[in-house]
Amino acid sequence: MYHTSLRAAAILVMAVMSASTMADAQEAAAPIAVRTLHDAVEVAVQQSSEAASLPALRAQAEALRRSGRGPFVGPPVLSVDLLTRSQGIIEEETSVSAGIRWPGEGKAIRSYAGRAGDSAQSGIEAARLRIAGDVRDAWWSLAAARAAVAVDRDQVGIAATTASQVARLVGAGEQARRDLLLAQAEASAAESRLSQAQAELARAEAAYAALAGPPPAELPPESQANVTDPENSPALRAALDRAALADARATSLTYGARLRLEGTVGIRRERGGVGDSTLSPEPFRNALLLGVRVPLGRNQSAVADAASARSTALGAGAEANRLRIRLVAEQRAAQARLDAAERSLEQAQARRAALAEALALTERGRTEGEIGFIEALRARQTLSEAERDLAAARVARFAAISSFNQAMGVLP
Repeated sequence: MYHTSLRAAAILVMAVMSASTMADAQEAAAPIAVRTLHDAVEVAVQQSSEAASLPALRAQAEALRRSGRGPFVGPPVLSVDLLTRSQGIIEEETSVSAGIRWPGEGKAIRSYAGRAGDSAQSGIEAARLRIAGDVRDAWWSLAAARAAVAVDRDQVGIAATTASQVARLVGAGEQARRDLLLAQAEASAAESRLSQAQAELARAEAAYAALAGPPPAELPPESQANVTDPENSPALRAALDRAALADARATSLTYGARLRLEGTVGIRRERGGVGDSTLSPEPFRNALLLGVRVPLGRNQSAVADAASARSTALGAGAEANRLRIRLVAEQRAAQARLDAAERSLEQAQARRAALAEALALTERGRTEGEIGFIEALRARQTLSEAERDLAAARVARFAAISSFNQAMGVLP
């Protein structure tokens, strides 16, 4: 009975632990519900190669930090030598040797490790901003495609209704067959535009899904950020950290290009009389060994690596300076694009309002018999174009806000 109770208790504990582990795994693997641009960026970042490689980069930095500790380069080497005869051991020697660091070399390596950690962290932040730019573009391309489909679908409905009404009037003898043909042609053109818009929508959905998975039903805009200093941009910080990392690596490699001294410490035990039948074997005598090995030349591969690292460091510094100039230009261009998008939206709204009023007057004149069907159809086509332009202008303004935030280095 006692053993049965213990077994039952053990099974219960294992079941509780398994359930807890499964719940934690499900919670960790639970996908993010995408409702905003911020959510979409988080999904895309989780799927990025930069996020996948970040733990390995941190492990590399920690390994570099450990390698910079102590007075020796690499692990010590243990050597054991024996000189024997059939009658026994004559001499045995045990020694430990290791390359000796130059003064300041360990500090340079630890500095390199710290720069590697900083570069890994700033790199993921820069990657997050870059991915945010890709998601923003896909987000608003999808929004523009959806807006175009919505407008064209409405126009298909209007064109179909108009064609039906004209067909009824033609049947009653109140309107010419030519008007019916024009109405049917307009309905076909509206269907064609809708098909093209739907194809573009499918392409935009596929482009978005490749970045952040299935798109949400609604695509809300983001708020406009304030103007920021380019020095605070994640992209520039990452470039500066890369330049600092390259400089630290070049500095650490210069020590490897020097002559590498190798120190040896050991013990030698030797005795005489072994193998001579006239003498009895002597006891072992111990001796302390201290030695230094000096290479007769520098390692030219290490010299070449140091020179290459210095060249890379200089190039990384120049690249950071070019990026700083480019960020300033991109901020100005983003502000100009936003101003132009706002003006275009105002003009599109004014044009649509004017054409809507003109269509109302045209329809009234057509009802009174003063205006023909062709003029009314042309006015309706012009209004349809204005409505498409207005929908595109609204999306373009939201996209310009996102581009402005992107240029400012601000995440959604």
